[in-house]
Amino acid sequence: MWQRLIEYIKRFWNRLTGQKESVVPSAPPKVETPQTAIGEPEFELVSGEPPRYQQRESLFTYRERVFFQALLEDISGQYVVFAKVRLGDVLFLANEPGNRKYHNNQIQCKHLDFVLCARGTYKPLLAIELDDSSHDKYDHRERDEFKDKICADAGLKLWRERIKPMYPKGFIGERVRGKIEGREDREDRAGEEVQ
Repeated sequence: MWQRLIEYIKRFWNRLTGQKESVVPSAPPKVETPQTAIGEPEFELVSGEPPRYQQRESLFTYRERVFFQALLEDISGQYVVFAKVRLGDVLFLANEPGNRKYHNNQIQCKHLDFVLCARGTYKPLLAIELDDSSHDKYDHRERDEFKDKICADAGLKLWRERIKPMYPKGFIGERVRGKIEGREDREDRAGEEVQ
């Protein structure tokens, strides 16, 4: 550090007095590395190894597969079902807000677990999000609130279902039809008014 300060003062003095600087190659400055506690290995986060990708065993977790199978059985071809759909494939930014790229990235990097569409037109009718215990964490709650808000703002119905070990026959189909037809929303609002 002192050596750099002395070099700076010399250059400054040479400029003031009008003397030409002699260009002498010098060794690069030493970079002091912080000392770690004794016995702690230093971790290097960057690797020279190129990325290596692997195929997953399944598109779904076990609980997602259980739900998906029950969903397909209960709706029996009534709707077209898509899984792991990016929000940006279902919703789009319809205006030009400040920081458009940021807002667009918010919908491009998040997904919905399932999206039910009308046959023939493929119009999204209902998004389904499966919530497990990880959704109780702050960062998941924040992401869930974001999805809830933008789906509501865009007019896309969203059903959040807490993951269960199994689903009784007809349970999912009834909930799906109720959500799409708006019956469950009316019942939920009526229940809230009574309380």
